[in-house]
Amino acid sequence: MKTINSISSSKKFDKGHVFYRFKDKQFYINNLMSFIRSGLESKQHILIIESMRTLPQIKTNINEEFSHQQKKAIRLVNNFDYYLAKGDFHTKTILAHFQEDLSILKKKNTLIRTWAHVEWASEEPDVLLLEEFESTADNFVKEEGMISVCAYAAESLSSTLDTTLQQLHQYIMTDDNLFISPLYKG
Repeated sequence: MKTINSISSSKKFDKGHVFYRFKDKQFYINNLMSFIRSGLESKQHILIIESMRTLPQIKTNINEEFSHQQKKAIRLVNNFDYYLAKGDFHTKTILAHFQEDLSILKKKNTLIRTWAHVEWASEEPDVLLLEEFESTADNFVKEEGMISVCAYAAESLSSTLDTTLQQLHQYIMTDDNLFISPLYKG
């Protein structure tokens, strides 16, 4: 297993599809803020798809840390609109929202990085639907040459789901580590 340490410690880490299995909310927020900081330092625009429970804290952190000009490069959206608006995990709706938000950022003619906190309403999502979505996302991330983090709460993942996500992401991230996925089927 090749370790990269963390998403913020490697300046060379500027593209790839990352499965972030998080356990600790404060580590999660710290890693997200590092992701934003690193993107701004690289002159990238950043799309953050986050839960309504965490958005207020993220907004507070962004307001405290970044200038008005820097904040223009950050787009925050509620993940409910992506993952739950049309029922539970509707792939076409998710991709339509993603394309729409990316097109807004692309108008600014700059590189983009994305971070999505993925959630669902049911006890566990349909593995085939999630696989379809993540496979499509993986292809898109490779084609665009961008970095995209898909964050999942560890307690919401079954072992089957965890394995599937490892197969569909080039990198795996935990609260304190980042490494190449040994199961990636890219």
